[in-house]
Amino acid sequence: MVSTKKVMPAIVQFLQTQILHTLTMLSRKKVILAIVVPAVCVSLVAAVIYRGRSDGRAGQDSPTQAPASGSAGVNAAATHAGHEAEGNALDWCSEHRVPESQCTLCNPKLVEGFKARGDWCGGHSLPESQCRLCNPGLTFPQEIALEKEKTALGKVSVFFPKNKPECATDGAVIRLASVQTADRSGFTFEPAIETSTPASIEAPAEVVYDASKTVALTRPIPVSVTRWKVEPGAFVKPGQVIGEAISPGIAGLKAGYVECRIELTSAGKELSRKESLVPEGIVSKSDWVKVEAAVEAARTRLASARGLLISAGLSDEDVELAGNPDFVSSRMLLRAPCGGVLLERTAPLGQLIEPGTSLALISDQGSLWVEAQVGERDIARVRPGQKAEFASDGSLLGKTAGQVIWVSQFLNQTTRTATVRASVSTAGGRMRAGEYGRLSVNVEDKGLAVFVPKDAVQWEGCCNVVFVRETADVFRPRKVTIERGDSGHYRVTEGVQPGDMVVVNGSYLLKTELRKSSIGAGCCGLEAE
Repeated sequence: MVSTKKVMPAIVQFLQTQILHTLTMLSRKKVILAIVVPAVCVSLVAAVIYRGRSDGRAGQDSPTQAPASGSAGVNAAATHAGHEAEGNALDWCSEHRVPESQCTLCNPKLVEGFKARGDWCGGHSLPESQCRLCNPGLTFPQEIALEKEKTALGKVSVFFPKNKPECATDGAVIRLASVQTADRSGFTFEPAIETSTPASIEAPAEVVYDASKTVALTRPIPVSVTRWKVEPGAFVKPGQVIGEAISPGIAGLKAGYVECRIELTSAGKELSRKESLVPEGIVSKSDWVKVEAAVEAARTRLASARGLLISAGLSDEDVELAGNPDFVSSRMLLRAPCGGVLLERTAPLGQLIEPGTSLALISDQGSLWVEAQVGERDIARVRPGQKAEFASDGSLLGKTAGQVIWVSQFLNQTTRTATVRASVSTAGGRMRAGEYGRLSVNVEDKGLAVFVPKDAVQWEGCCNVVFVRETADVFRPRKVTIERGDSGHYRVTEGVQPGDMVVVNGSYLLKTELRKSSIGAGCCGLEAE
């Protein structure tokens, strides 16, 4: 490559000679030549200078020289550096999101080398090839490889949105005006703790009635409800009248029962009369036996007729009214078959209901079931006896504990899911049958995990962050990946280490600092490292 510094004196001397020669040629006939010759000379000079600058940039892009400034040069340098480390995903600093072997924040000794090569961003105190604030599209091959691994192995919960890969939070530091300002702000701190946590799977679920404690009021004959006497939600006792109905078939059953009673009474009297005549020889023994058999047959028919009335819904008390003149009618009372809460009245008034159709539901409202549809990938990990937790779509923060009591052995051919049933307690009265939500089942122990208080985690617009105290007046926002924890903590899979002191009370104030340039006049400032 020809050095520009060596060529420039020769070019200047050449130009001076051409200008003097042109002045001597200034005549009307040679004016065109006087104009063209200097123009050609200037073009040649510009080409030489451009050639020198291009060669200089090419030299800077070589591995032995500093990368060019600007996003194109930075991306080229990052790509070259990344290709050298491609396949070595372990060479990665997750805290500063650069290759570990090139991280100047972890290894300050590397700073002078980058500055010597001209690869340095003075505004953000980072190598230009690593500054994401100046170059938002900057990526490294290790970063792409790690993201692919997370996509293949990880599973995103619907409760926690994914953090944005690049934003202004990266490398930001919040510095208060003074230590006294930090004291007056009322911050409280808790360390990130490491403890064991059970893993869980989530699936869409619905609250249903506990079938083992729910009874449907039905009738084996067509009926039409004429009146309800109890409102849904009221507690009823066994045998309590909850409504009235009419049936075209109940009158015939009642009449048949009355006839059987009359027949048994008549047969009984005949048996008593002949029984007194047997000793006198007026009635033979065989005639007395026939009458006795007739009595037994009449008693059997009466028991059958009584059974039909009981199955039709009449109680023993109702049957005992058979002697009353108005007993044989189409009117009948609807009585509660068991004690509990009248959940719903399914039969509309005045409509003729087919036999076997539910008229009302009565259940123990203190016990409900949650039925979840678990995918075939996770169903093998679910077993009866595992702890579960239900969160309603209407109130995700209100969770109800329960236990898995049944796992279906068959998959739905359309949805490819299996039903998992959990028994939950409704002592608080928050749950209602028909609610939709999600069931979380603890399936296994993942071992040790890091937890932070829920109040320490803030959504700053694109990422979940916590604020780690570095000194009395300096706080660093950390992006965190969170999962479900216990009632007061989130499980953190990335972003903090055990023992890091995170801000709990006052974290919202620091979050506001990320969204604005400051909080109040001279309170604190946001800077980037």
